[in-house]
Amino acid sequence: MKIVVVGAGAVGLHLARTLSWEGHEVAIIDHLQELIDRAGGSMDVMALRGSGTSLSTLVQAGAPEADLLIAVTSVDEINIVACMLAKQLGVKTRIARVRNQEYSEPNSLVSLTELGIDQVIHPELEASREVVRMIRYQHAIDIIECAEAKMFLVGLRVELEAPIIGRRLCDLTPDFPDMPFRVVATVRDGQTIIPTGTDIIQQRDLAYVITHSEDLQRVFSLGGKPNEISRDVMLLGGGMIGRMVAEELEEDKKYNIKLIESDTERTQRAVQRLKNTMVVRCREGIDIDVLALEGIAEMGVFAALTDDDENNIVTSLFARHLKVGRTITLISKPEYMPIVRAIGLDAAVNERVQTSDAIVKYLLGGRIMAISSLRGTDADVIELVVSERSRAAGKRLREVEFPEGALVGAIDHMGDVTVAVGDSMVQAGDRLVIFCEPRAVSKLEKMFG
Repeated sequence: MKIVVVGAGAVGLHLARTLSWEGHEVAIIDHLQELIDRAGGSMDVMALRGSGTSLSTLVQAGAPEADLLIAVTSVDEINIVACMLAKQLGVKTRIARVRNQEYSEPNSLVSLTELGIDQVIHPELEASREVVRMIRYQHAIDIIECAEAKMFLVGLRVELEAPIIGRRLCDLTPDFPDMPFRVVATVRDGQTIIPTGTDIIQQRDLAYVITHSEDLQRVFSLGGKPNEISRDVMLLGGGMIGRMVAEELEEDKKYNIKLIESDTERTQRAVQRLKNTMVVRCREGIDIDVLALEGIAEMGVFAALTDDDENNIVTSLFARHLKVGRTITLISKPEYMPIVRAIGLDAAVNERVQTSDAIVKYLLGGRIMAISSLRGTDADVIELVVSERSRAAGKRLREVEFPEGALVGAIDHMGDVTVAVGDSMVQAGDRLVIFCEPRAVSKLEKMFG
């Protein structure tokens, strides 16, 4: 597939790298020479300096022959115009990153579809959804809904008291016959391991487990996690992401929410939109005294959602120092993501990576139904449908030769979702949930498609 990416910032670079790795022919455009040099020097793509609103630049990038154009600059108007021009040049599919929610409202005077945009990606919305998941499932380092939310793939740190420590994976299933689950990966000392039945769970392993939604809490218990979760939540940052998180939590009517913001205009906007959230205005910058005065030590969850990465990291560390049960840190710079875990913070959310993943999901739609990167690993979880032409159809899993670095976690057969085992039968039309390394995605697509 021939793809043009407009914008070589963090999202554009992440997208271009992912798509190029999967074997697509990628051209990337940006007006900053340093970003173009970085793209051209680090990946197999055509890197062009120019504007996505320039017809000549788009033509030079090969847009008239392109299957897809993705506009992900930081300016909504550039992304919209790039898609409009791409439509005129004959690009088959156009995707734009658009932050301004006014464009997506039902009564908007402007129809993005009529302007030539097939899919709108909203980075703040993607990030806020991830933050809410992290709040609702407080014991999970990562959590992904699979098979239309009938199954969950959760990443959890194995605690000292966990009953599965020192046990071989093949011994766990007989001991818990009424609770189907499967450990599809472990991360130990930074190394991702796709396990076999003889592998042993160790303390502080990061274990990725797939199970039914109703068995999720029991899986947390196996990892040594307590049954209770806290309903007291403090959000630092009243920008778009902070407000979206508060609004969604308000719908649950289960949480006691306190939002801290320093900007007067953002504070007023939050007060107007939020009905059951206590909104507090503090001074500019990091104000540890305000957080302490507002009761951060009594909170069960602290989410740092400001526009300042360093502010978010420092305040999250302060929350950890006060033994707040769960910290969630919004990070805009991808290079900070490994640091967050290394210094002991629970979970980090990167809106740029979330945006990139959402675009990849849309791109693969129809063949691969969903794809998500797993936090703390070099692997993905994908959902794909088995076609009638697949050589795996009509066989048991143990009879199928899978590419290296791939493991089936669950099978959805006509709405009946089961944890996958060696004797599980694969049928045409089944939806498979597969844990895999990125290099195996294209092989799996050919194998089942």
